[in-house]
Amino acid sequence: MADTPPPQPDSKRLFDLLQKIGMDAGDAYTFIQEVGNMAAANLIARFESKLEAQNSKLEAQNSKLEAQNSKIDAQSAQFASIRWIMGIGFTLLALLITLLRFLG
Repeated sequence: MADTPPPQPDSKRLFDLLQKIGMDAGDAYTFIQEVGNMAAANLIARFESKLEAQNSKLEAQNSKLEAQNSKIDAQSAQFASIRWIMGIGFTLLALLITLLRFLG
């Protein structure tokens, strides 16, 4: 058949086999193209599912990191508060020592 495009080189054996079992050249070509399209769709679906799984894992890791960052922020705030309290305490102690020296 002159109007049927030649099959792709990697599907030539399947094309020849389909013609040997009596399939028309145009139908054989269409069949090969449809099988290729289905295989591509299957591959894309599997790849997308793996990407979704990876994205889920990354989102879980990001959640853990955000939780750890929240803990670190809380600890930093506590540390800053403790530094202020210690600074005020040392200042009051210095004032008390100065007052006792002045009175004594």
